[in-house]
Amino acid sequence: MNKQELNAALLKQTEGMLYISESDYELDVQDRGKQDRESLLKEIAKERSIDVTEVEQLEADAFFDKTINALDPSDEFAAGLAEQYKALYAFLKGSFNPVFVFRAGKIQMHIYIACFTAVGDCFVLHTISVET
Repeated sequence: MNKQELNAALLKQTEGMLYISESDYELDVQDRGKQDRESLLKEIAKERSIDVTEVEQLEADAFFDKTINALDPSDEFAAGLAEQYKALYAFLKGSFNPVFVFRAGKIQMHIYIACFTAVGDCFVLHTISVET
């Protein structure tokens, strides 16, 4: 897939998706251009006005497992959202290498699911988790 097709596919995959925490936020698809993990980390730190060392990295498998398992399977909306997250992660694993998850902030935690292509294109799925 070319860059435009990947962007369109990400927009379609994330349409209507929420990240559930103490507040619910949508996933925002961002094309971050050509960059690597280190340059993205610096960009995130600058956006959040923090030091790079304050940006936490999570394993993508662990992040998606935790997100999916936190959704109540007996609730119709949550169960549907869990299926969307499963499909999204399968798409990300099949379309990008590597995929990283970064968290930055306090209370209003910004989450960045960073996806890189073989040619260095970077897409980010951004959301917010409220954690008091």
